[in-house]
Amino acid sequence: MDGRVPSFRSRAGKKRPPSPWAFVFIFLFFMGMLLVLFLQSPLSKIQSIEVTGHSLLTEQEILKTAQLAKGKSYFSTSQSQVEAALIALPEVDKVTIKKSFPNEVYIEVKEKKIIAAFQTSSKQQFHPILSDGMVLTKRKVSDPKDVLVFVGWNQKDQMFKQAVKQVAALPSSMTSELMTIQPVQDHPDQVEIQSKHGHQIFVRISDLHLKMGYYPSFSRHPHGTLYLLESIWFSPLKESN
Repeated sequence: MDGRVPSFRSRAGKKRPPSPWAFVFIFLFFMGMLLVLFLQSPLSKIQSIEVTGHSLLTEQEILKTAQLAKGKSYFSTSQSQVEAALIALPEVDKVTIKKSFPNEVYIEVKEKKIIAAFQTSSKQQFHPILSDGMVLTKRKVSDPKDVLVFVGWNQKDQMFKQAVKQVAALPSSMTSELMTIQPVQDHPDQVEIQSKHGHQIFVRISDLHLKMGYYPSFSRHPHGTLYLLESIWFSPLKESN
């Protein structure tokens, strides 16, 4: 019977190697612990916010709208949400958000151009007019002498919006030579423009951008009235005796 019993084989020294999955689990465990510690540490909070390209808006207004502040979680800050919030501001034309790991945020703002000022009916305040026709009633123009002023307009009037669109298409070198623009009472399709050279200019709103191209040829003329209508003619101011 002893001959049928197999001999005992010792397995000492032949330990089974650890499973590769054990190393993976341990690695992931420690990485997870490090990630949790990092997220709870000041290193994961925004430490630097740089805002550039703004002049109408203040940095405080931009950060408040974007809901950004130092100490906020870097990873919870959504670039798309910040951009959407800022682009909704009437002053903003374009905005770019960049995040630099681990704790820096850069905001570049491109504001809409101010083309003129809007004079209130009380004639005591002047508000900026943007290139899209928006009047910033909550902001003021400090020195209206530096910009073309829309006088006697209703900002809800369609003619006002059309006139702003036409003025926005003019080169800044020309608008800087103009003082005021107002509607003509008996001709709602026309405007009267006063220039810094002492000229009174009458032109149809629909033709303003095109017809004002003739004005540089008359800018050196003596004081008088320039008609840029179907016919173009200049009437010098008659001096009183």
